[in-house]
Amino acid sequence: MSETRTSNFPKTLPAFLSEGDPTTAKVYLAIARAASRLADELPLHTGMAGGVNPSGESQAKLDVFSNDLFADALLETGVVGEVASEEMEEPRRSNAPAEESLAVAMDPLDGSSNIVTNSPLGSIFGIWRGRLPQSGRRLVSAMFVTYGPQLTLCFSHGNRVCQFVKMRIGPQAGEFVLASEGMRLPDPPEVYGFGGERNKWTPRVEAFVRSLEERGLKLRYGGTFIGDYNQVLRRGGIFAYPELKGRPNGKLRILYESAPVSYLTELAGGASTTGRGSMLDITPTTLAETAPCYIGNRNLVREVEEQFARS
Repeated sequence: MSETRTSNFPKTLPAFLSEGDPTTAKVYLAIARAASRLADELPLHTGMAGGVNPSGESQAKLDVFSNDLFADALLETGVVGEVASEEMEEPRRSNAPAEESLAVAMDPLDGSSNIVTNSPLGSIFGIWRGRLPQSGRRLVSAMFVTYGPQLTLCFSHGNRVCQFVKMRIGPQAGEFVLASEGMRLPDPPEVYGFGGERNKWTPRVEAFVRSLEERGLKLRYGGTFIGDYNQVLRRGGIFAYPELKGRPNGKLRILYESAPVSYLTELAGGASTTGRGSMLDITPTTLAETAPCYIGNRNLVREVEEQFARS
């Protein structure tokens, strides 16, 4: 399936979602409204909150604000029974029956360290049915938001990956409108981005990156998962937060970050791996469990697995 673009009169988000599952539509619309408010209020919430999140990282005021904003919006839909976030010790729950309601795991503000440099930020959402944690194979849908030169939503709709952009002027100003559907990772791949300090990469990670450089792939790494992943989605390539010396399980949290993005990647024709198998096959035992993560074009992901199997 090739990516298709819309006409001069693109569909709005509510009109597009009316053609799919109404329960998921409520979640997506709630996220869209909250993301719009967050984008508008970015300049108002920039200092440090004086606290730390469950992973021991300092929380910016914007982290706290975005977490509460999205959690409230999701629980108010009436279809979400549980919201888990890397900013909270325990999930927030509604009175909705666990097995009949949706559960959302989120990174409400990916890349908050980029606030002071005005670099891209993101929000990531995985949507399951029932209680968390669960494997990525059981995802109902996934979505991420990008706060950059444009405010965009990228999400699964059936077996497709779609992108909407918020219009700022014109007859559809204030609306999210369809920009792309049936998105696919381009081939041949052009870019790569690997997290962690290079002197802490394991020898096999360093060897793989060296092979990418020898092929002429361009480095794209800006310190935010979603910002860097967007480069891969639009240009083809591979993103990773790999195993590190002294940190074999990497940094990215399976439920909050890597599983939702891996789910979207596979729908877009790509693949994911921990180095030994798909990210989606991991069933975390804790909400904040991490694993090495390699996401991108299928051939590059398979190369990672082959190289790791030899070493």
